[in-house]
Amino acid sequence: MANLERESLWEERVAQWRKSGQSQRAFADSQGYPQRQLNYWARRLAVPAVPPALLPVSIAAAINAAPALSLRSPSSRFSRPAALARHRSCKRSRSPSTACA
Repeated sequence: MANLERESLWEERVAQWRKSGQSQRAFADSQGYPQRQLNYWARRLAVPAVPPALLPVSIAAAINAAPALSLRSPSSRFSRPAALARHRSCKRSRSPSTACA
């Protein structure tokens, strides 16, 4: 039996079971197949066959976040982004009167 035929057969069986109002065990026993098989197909057919999709994503800019990289020029001097340089200068300042932004 091909997969599509098998799935179609079990769709019918699961629909008959749902209409019967019986428990899975009682229905499967009366029809002559294992209850676990009815349970498997009832769960499998309950999951919608929706293909995975791509969802739109928007990325918000981080607020007051220091960059996580340093750039090195060919002359071996470090070039730090302004926010990182400002942060480091605040740490060096020991004066309580100096306010850091």
